[in-house]
Amino acid sequence: MIRFRASWLVLSLALIIVFATPLSAQQPFAAARPAGRNPDVAAMPGVENMYVPPKPGQPFTAKSVVTWTSQDESSSHVAFMSMVARDSSGKIYFESRRTQTDSGEFQPRWNFIIIDPKEETRTTCYVATKSCRINAFLRAAYAKSQGSEEAPRASTMASASLGTSVIDALTVEGTRETTSVAAGAYGNSKPLVITRELWHSPELDLDVLIKKSDPRSGTFLRKVEIISRNEPDPDYFTIPSDYTFLDNRPAAKK
Repeated sequence: MIRFRASWLVLSLALIIVFATPLSAQQPFAAARPAGRNPDVAAMPGVENMYVPPKPGQPFTAKSVVTWTSQDESSSHVAFMSMVARDSSGKIYFESRRTQTDSGEFQPRWNFIIIDPKEETRTTCYVATKSCRINAFLRAAYAKSQGSEEAPRASTMASASLGTSVIDALTVEGTRETTSVAAGAYGNSKPLVITRELWHSPELDLDVLIKKSDPRSGTFLRKVEIISRNEPDPDYFTIPSDYTFLDNRPAAKK
């Protein structure tokens, strides 16, 4: 199944320092995620990705919130929040919002991305500079390259069904993946056991809850709250007229 993978990694300064390497690698892509296989689960202990496919006829507007809890459960806080929308044509919008250190409230969006599967474009816009970059978005080519990757060595994974449940009036199917990593595989002195729990809505083709527990980084919980099942506000897909554009598509450079 082809899915658009979108992550917004805006954590507090402390988390950025601790997890700078894994988090910086998380970006929105199109990818195929074969069942029971997560090739970066051992090498990347940071926050989980969210997969948003361009499914026509299933519009929604949602809020995605990630909560981080330390390994010893002594500290827990909301790490970041993202607004997500998909219209009836399959076009996808998502944005990143940082938290305010004093009040804990979320600041206005600092960037936003619009993926248009029909035009095969991914447009990334930055609010501070009022600028956008347009890149080609070729799902098939990227999915093929992803499928050729091998899972990391010195690790094994087992997958088990958790059955069905209901989250926010959506029927969801649960899966638990347990990855065992041998000592020394990634600089770890002792063997690691990483668990990943995912609840997927077949109706929206959307992962509405992902919980990942890793002894190196604690527990990340991503919860997608569906705000509306109606057509999203068109403003989500409208770029302000005073923004500048840089077209990085190969055809635009000829």
